Amino acid sequence: MFSQTRWITLLVMLVIAAPLWAQSEGQADLDKAVDLKLSAESVDDLEKVITLSESALEKGLTADDQAFAKQLLTSVLYQRAQTIAAGIFEREPPVAQWKELRDKALADANRALKVDAKLGDMQLLKSRLLMLPDGDKAEAKKALDAAIENLTEDDQQLSKAIMMSATLEEDPALQIEKLTKAIKTDPDNVDALKLRGVLYMQQENFEKASADLKQVMEKNPNDVAVLQAYADTLAGMKKFDEAIALLDKTVAEHPGSPVGYLLRARLKVLAEDSEGAIQDLDQVLAFIPRSIPALMMRARLYIDLDRPADAEQDLDRILSIEANLPDAIILRSVVLTQQGKFDQAIKDLETLLQRDPQNESILIQIGMIYNSDGQPRKAIQIFDTVLKKSPDSWQALSGRSNAQLSIGEQKAAIEGYEQALKLQPKDDHILNNLAWVLATSPQDELRNGQRSLELAKQACEVTKYEAPHILSTLAAAHAEVGDFDEAKKWAQKAVDKGTDEDIIGHLKEELASYEQKKPWREKQETEEKAVEKEKPAAAEKKEDAAEPKADKQAGE
Repeated sequence: MFSQTRWITLLVMLVIAAPLWAQSEGQADLDKAVDLKLSAESVDDLEKVITLSESALEKGLTADDQAFAKQLLTSVLYQRAQTIAAGIFEREPPVAQWKELRDKALADANRALKVDAKLGDMQLLKSRLLMLPDGDKAEAKKALDAAIENLTEDDQQLSKAIMMSATLEEDPALQIEKLTKAIKTDPDNVDALKLRGVLYMQQENFEKASADLKQVMEKNPNDVAVLQAYADTLAGMKKFDEAIALLDKTVAEHPGSPVGYLLRARLKVLAEDSEGAIQDLDQVLAFIPRSIPALMMRARLYIDLDRPADAEQDLDRILSIEANLPDAIILRSVVLTQQGKFDQAIKDLETLLQRDPQNESILIQIGMIYNSDGQPRKAIQIFDTVLKKSPDSWQALSGRSNAQLSIGEQKAAIEGYEQALKLQPKDDHILNNLAWVLATSPQDELRNGQRSLELAKQACEVTKYEAPHILSTLAAAHAEVGDFDEAKKWAQKAVDKGTDEDIIGHLKEELASYEQKKPWREKQETEEKAVEKEKPAAAEKKEDAAEPKADKQAGE
């Protein structure tokens, strides 16, 4: 006999049991995932753990096992993402396929965050991946914000996240504020201390920079970059002796390493000890004869010491190592010009011009060399070429005016200097040259004594009253306004500070004129140098590599 009551009871039992069966259906996959996780030895093994964990969740688990499976899944995804990312962050240099690795690691990060969006460690890793070149800074910021929100129980990771968020800020004040917070969160965060120290250095707050960098140096005594930065902060505070003593200790502790010598040479340059710097660079080159940075630094020092032949030798060595190094080619053109080897200097620069025909700085440099070589009209042609494309090039305007003075075109030169001065009001060469022609032109309508005096004083202020040829200009301006006592005073100072005998002789002639109460008059009329063949247009450097002869009419 069929019992309706018994049928209903069985149906209820089946209805209750069905979800329990479904919930436990994924248990087998979860057990396999756990066993495999314990023995996993490769990324492929981790992929199997991930697949089994996801399968277990899909098939169904009890509430407790579901939570456990999610934790297992996200931890393995994090482990694999970290392993993949190590090929980017822990390799120097990173592997060539780093972009592919980033995509794979990001895929794991996003899979894990779909399971649990509050994984602070994973958000932090995701942000690091997104901050790589060609990444997504906006998404990186979102990930960092989430990491900071969720990393409440791990001060080290939280400090890293705050530090990284500081690097996304553009305002230095906000960067320092966040870095300070990162350091308070984890006082042992050396990277945050280092970053804050560098920011303080950039702001020339050397006291605070040195405090941070000293802590970093004490924690990481073998970090050469930090040692250099700390020494630079001491130099910034003019504590050269202390900075050099620090590097003396480094050299003594590591006599077989060129690093200490190179760092000490840099500091000696800042301390204006060129000879001492050269001695240290000699040591560096004894260790590493083909060190381009050391050779380049020594060449610049030789130039400062007026030893162009020695500088040329070092630059020749550099170019024998790396034939097409632009900085070395440009610098060699400077020392060749200093030695009167104008054709060779132009040839050097033309090699650069062949690679970059529109390079204005090279064209300007060549124009200046042509002017120094007694070819002012050729120089003017080159400057005109530059000014057609860049009418506001103050270097070309000034260079053309220098050349125009050389051939007696004083009115045109004055107009060019005035244009250049509006663009570069603190340039001592422009101030000086304009002041000189306004004071000394034989043409009454071109002279302006008062304006010349104002400009000459500005040029003297820029050069701290140390340049003999500019003091000479100040004397000429005083003479033009009739103040011969001041003219004699400054002309005598120019003579006293002069070092070149030929220039001193010219300065004495000016002084003798003022003693006779006669203002100085000067007008150059250079004849164009005869050349065997027409040279192609060539170039100049960013600054006045060759001082034009027209710099105070022969650069006295």
